[in-house]
Amino acid sequence: MKNLKKALVLVLAFAMVFSLFTFNASAATSFNDDEDIVNKEAVSAMAQLGIINGYEDGTFLPKQVVTRAEMCKMICVALNGGVDPVLDTGTAVFSDTKGHWAAKYINYCYTKGIVSGDSGKGGVFRPDAAVTALEAAKMMLVALGYNAQIAGFTG
Repeated sequence: MKNLKKALVLVLAFAMVFSLFTFNASAATSFNDDEDIVNKEAVSAMAQLGIINGYEDGTFLPKQVVTRAEMCKMICVALNGGVDPVLDTGTAVFSDTKGHWAAKYINYCYTKGIVSGDSGKGGVFRPDAAVTALEAAKMMLVALGYNAQIAGFTG
């Protein structure tokens, strides 16, 4: 319970700091499916920060779940100030990420301790599986500097 309170405090602190930024809604990135986006302000803010940019066909697909690979990319870009960093495309850390479009982002997050793979599945990452709320929270907290070992957010 104590660890849960710490995690919630960190998430709330992140939300408060993030709310200090102001964004010009009229300069927001426009997606082909804007009418389907419920949280337009959040999407606009993330797009203006360069953390999200939608899909190649110009859609955002707000009803589609976020994958573990997409979460790694968003965190990686956010940690690099909204710019897609130049990353080493060397050997994939996980057996199921070799040749995957997000392998470099997944490797980066792995080296930073943000992700550790799916230990129950034989050393795989499952990049195209939906990221759970717990996985996303752990990834964001570790990216913010929270020690996952202390809180027991490992495995």
